Formats: sequence, C-alpha cells, structure tokens
Amino acid sequence: MNSQVPDSTTVKREGGKWVRVHRVRQTGRHARAERPSFILLHGIGVSSRYFLPLTTVLAEHGDVLLLDLPGFAGLPRPERPLGIEDFAAVVADVLDAAGVTEAILVGQSMGTQVATELLATRPDLARGAVLVGPTTDASARRVRTQLLRFVRTVVHEPRRMRAIAIRAYLACGPRWYLQVLPAMMSYPTEDRLGRVSAPVEILRGEHDEVSPARWTRLLASRVPGGRTRTVAGAAHSVVLDHAAEVADAALDVLARVRRRSRPPAEEA
Repeated sequence: MNSQVPDSTTVKREGGKWVRVHRVRQTGRHARAERPSFILLHGIGVSSRYFLPLTTVLAEHGDVLLLDLPGFAGLPRPERPLGIEDFAAVVADVLDAAGVTEAILVGQSMGTQVATELLATRPDLARGAVLVGPTTDASARRVRTQLLRFVRTVVHEPRRMRAIAIRAYLACGPRWYLQVLPAMMSYPTEDRLGRVSAPVEILRGEHDEVSPARWTRLLASRVPGGRTRTVAGAAHSVVLDHAAEVADAALDVLARVRRRSRPPAEEA
C-alpha cells in the first residue's frame, strides 16, 4: 500500500502553542455532498507519520487531518508542561479554524485521551471516535508497571514502527516526554468517557499488554453502545500495519453518526 502524501502542511500557533497540520483532501472515489473529516491523533513521544497508511484508506471517504501535537515531531516545546485538556484545546482550535463540523477522531495511545477529552467537551466538533490502544489502565497507573508492559509489547511491533518511533522520540527529546508523561499516566479516561454519548469503538492489538482486553471492555462499558475489537497479530501501534482494520472501525463509527443524525422521516 502506498502512503498518501499530504496535500498541504501548515505549522501554526494556536493558543500560544505550535501545532503542525497535514491535510489530505478526499480522493473522490466515495465522494458525498456531506464530506466527513477524519482527525488522527498520535501517542506520546511520536508523530503523525505512522498514520500515513491509514490516511491512504480514509482519504477515499473524506478529508483527513493528521496533527503533530505541541512539543512533538520537532515542534517548539511549550513553556510549561501540558495536560490532556490542553492538548485537546489545541486540537479544538485547529478544527474550529478549519471549519470542521463532523469530525471522526482516531486516536492512538495518548491520542485516545485527547480524543476522549474532545468527545467530552466539544461534541459539536467531535461526533465519534476510534480509540486504538487506549492508555492508561486504571488498575496500573504506575510508571514501572507501564514500562514493563511496554517492553513486553514492543517486541511484537513491526520493525518499521520501531524505526519511526525511535526517530520521533529523538525529535521530541526526553525532557518533554517526561514532562508530559504524568498527565498521560493520571488522565481518568474511564471517568471522562462516562460523559460521552457519541459512538465509540475501541481497538487493541492481540499482543498489546499496555492496553489489556479487560481495560478496553471497561472503557466500552462507559459509553452507550461502546464496542471493542481485538486485531489479530497486532501490538500497541495497530494503526501502521493494520490500517484496513482501523479504517473499517472509523467508517463504522461514521455510519453510526449518520444514522443518529438522519431525520425520523428517513428512518421510516
């Protein structure tokens, strides 16, 4: 599968924080008058690069925005550590500026927390989400425990994912990573999802110990109609080598959003 090249890339300042936005416009194969937007949110320490195969699939169905969050992917680091709420506010500003009104969020790892916060606080922007490898398991919010789980998981990651991650971690730098880490560790995803009524699907890889099955089932139970999927052969970074499965979940969420918004006369 060829990776989609962004139609445009913009580095902009939102709320005093720098963010990079890669935009890919719908290819037209499945064009509709009401064109959705898929918003891709990366995990801690990495960048949006590992979303490129997924972008190729989703761009057949709508516009795709890949965001590099403040302090990551070589972007200037904010003067103070950001919480998940701060990252979500930056994303909301980007979507407001872009005129997005029907966003389907796809978050991976820490990106699932940013997506969750957007669902909870800006339902006018975020209409549904796919949460891939959500962190951090409420029963194991200790850095040592998460590190051990990550080590056991990373051996199952594809080699190219490890290469992408290493380059991204170097661009991020250990200082910013460690400044953001406490916010990721303490964010109560399970509680914030309790405020969400939008369609949500939760994916995890078969070999993902960072996001165990019981944790994803708990999260799904907090959302009306929440669904879970386990992707065979995958680890934590499902989005790179299993783009088709992630895209299928995103399109399922989009279909559920559209059914909800359909006028009663059309349902009859």
